[in-house]
Amino acid sequence: MSRAARHANLRRALYPRSICYIGGSFLEPAIAATRNLGFAGSIRVINPRRQEIAGERCLESIDELDAPPDVVFLAVNREMTNELIVELDDMGAGGAVCYAAGYAEIGGEGLVLEQELRRRAGNLAVIGPNCYGFNNFVSGALVMATPTLGERTVRGCAFIGQSGNICINVANGRRGTPLSHVISCGNQAVLDFADYIEVLVDDPAVTSFALFMETLPDAAAFSRAAVRALEAGKPIIVLKSGVSRRGASMALSHTASLAGDDRFYQALFDRLNIIRVETPEDLLETAKVVSVTGIPEGLRLAVMTCSGGDSGCVADIVEPLGIELPELDQRQHDDIARHMQAFTTIANPLDYNTSNWGRQDVLEAIFPVMLRQGVDAGLLVVDAIADVEQLPDTRSQDDGAAAAMRAFHTSVLRHGIPGVITSSVPDNTSIRLRKQFHEAGIAMTHGIRAGTLSLARACLYGTRRRAVLSSPAPVDRVLAGPVPLAGDVRTLDEREGKKVLADAGLTIPSGECVRPAAAASAAERIGYPAVVKALSARIAHKTEAGGVTLNLGDHHEVARAAETIARKTGVREVLVEAMVTGHVAEMIIGVTRDNTFGQVLIIGAGGTFVELVEDSVVLLLPLERDDVYRAIGSLKVSRLLGGYRGAPPGDVEALVDAVVAVAALAATHRESLVELDINPLLVMPRDGGVVVADCMMRMTGTET
Repeated sequence: MSRAARHANLRRALYPRSICYIGGSFLEPAIAATRNLGFAGSIRVINPRRQEIAGERCLESIDELDAPPDVVFLAVNREMTNELIVELDDMGAGGAVCYAAGYAEIGGEGLVLEQELRRRAGNLAVIGPNCYGFNNFVSGALVMATPTLGERTVRGCAFIGQSGNICINVANGRRGTPLSHVISCGNQAVLDFADYIEVLVDDPAVTSFALFMETLPDAAAFSRAAVRALEAGKPIIVLKSGVSRRGASMALSHTASLAGDDRFYQALFDRLNIIRVETPEDLLETAKVVSVTGIPEGLRLAVMTCSGGDSGCVADIVEPLGIELPELDQRQHDDIARHMQAFTTIANPLDYNTSNWGRQDVLEAIFPVMLRQGVDAGLLVVDAIADVEQLPDTRSQDDGAAAAMRAFHTSVLRHGIPGVITSSVPDNTSIRLRKQFHEAGIAMTHGIRAGTLSLARACLYGTRRRAVLSSPAPVDRVLAGPVPLAGDVRTLDEREGKKVLADAGLTIPSGECVRPAAAASAAERIGYPAVVKALSARIAHKTEAGGVTLNLGDHHEVARAAETIARKTGVREVLVEAMVTGHVAEMIIGVTRDNTFGQVLIIGAGGTFVELVEDSVVLLLPLERDDVYRAIGSLKVSRLLGGYRGAPPGDVEALVDAVVAVAALAATHRESLVELDINPLLVMPRDGGVVVADCMMRMTGTET
């Protein structure tokens, strides 16, 4: 199988000039819908028991085809699907939509059949199985099991979803989000999100990608595709379902108990500047804004409403996100005041007041003033109800709304900045006016929350994109990906683990491993205060097991502590170390493995209450130094590191050095490092460095 050949075939399939349907009368509506949408290519139908379907003459088998089709819709059972896949690949077909279900989603024999399908695919671009197919609204090709009501478009968002039902509902949607494609990708047995993005990203008709994601088969491949989309300026918007956390009972270390599937996905999205949303509504509205309006250059927003309530809602929504609402200068204030009543408040957001409702000339004087202070985008909140014809006064309501919209359009054009129109209530968006403003490049969104958030996300995307692309090598955003482990897994004791860390450049306390009876003599050589710990690879959490005694001041205390620890834990050796004091904060640095994301690094507040506090952040590998600074800055414990209430600031540079060193260690031992838990890592005052107080490490083989 050649990846390049399969991608070439996927391109043929998604932009077909010939479509072949294999199945029964079930296909009639889909074939008719394809013709109704204006598909200009050839259509062939195969059914040995029918003369015709949907007006198309039926062939008895694929042997009667006059040429290899660009795409085949297989509406047959899973066993026949697997047989036909081989024939289609052999004859040089482009791709196949596998409608049949009963594969890996049911487990057991279904999983075996899906593995067989994957082996048989060859260079064929296999979409699915367990999927409804796809629509190309640019070319008019509807290769989908159920006809949809979507209209032809010139350009728009490519929607790719693992839920067939959601894909159909999106294709039937009435929110006005322009769609270039809707692709139901199903089980992703052969092709996954990465493949579709790689093939579509260079198409000028594709403005963005909206993904309904349940699982991600290959995070490394997805990250490569996402970097290409980022470089092309085509945002990826994701609705991730199935948010969950791994149970702590599965974890041996604090690191694994802090990690969780959804945190890995969020780390991936943050790394690749992917916009994450929570509902299908947000997915479509955000795709609409970035596809129709485009990406603002910054975070400064000017807002115009006809209600103090609307103004307050917008401010409440954007403020936590870091979107700026610049205050008006005196000249702006005075220029707007000429057109406002004495009792009105002039600010950003601006309530232009109902006394100016419908006065387009006044609004065309006010709105440009709001936009001239170097803002990056404009937002107009206005409700129209003209589509509800049973109300007697809807014409005046709609005329007033239209006047505000036209004034807004004139104003954003004058300043050359992106503009978005939304409504306070989702239903009060004029469908009649939407097409006009979309053609003018102004997205009309549904509802103040969805509309405001969509524009805010676009602002944040643009700002973050510039930051990522300005880094020396954006390709470094690509994940290393998982690799198989080599050998049997074993847990290192603390002495072995600290040796690995010391070799990697981290600082460990001075100490000795001795029999309990010799602990006091070792402490005399090391110095006081001292720490005595049980030395055993079997004890993952020494504090809970009674295997640690701190702050020992003389040889008598050390001797008693060593004896007590040996009695409680049954160890034959103890680790006697110099106790590190005067630290600013206790941190945790950990590495764990994931079958999708590969090595995952955790940074957070450490100590004995690490899971209780849960102040941590996930980073995927490889990482850059700036990633570490941002991660540390996002933690609550960063206030301690910065010097809290007169306390000395911590050595953040040394902490960053330690994280980078651990990341390098993980890369060096990709095939052998299973899990690493440095807890606590003691951060000393500035220029004092950091010290590994304790660690837990699991590796394969005998490597130490």
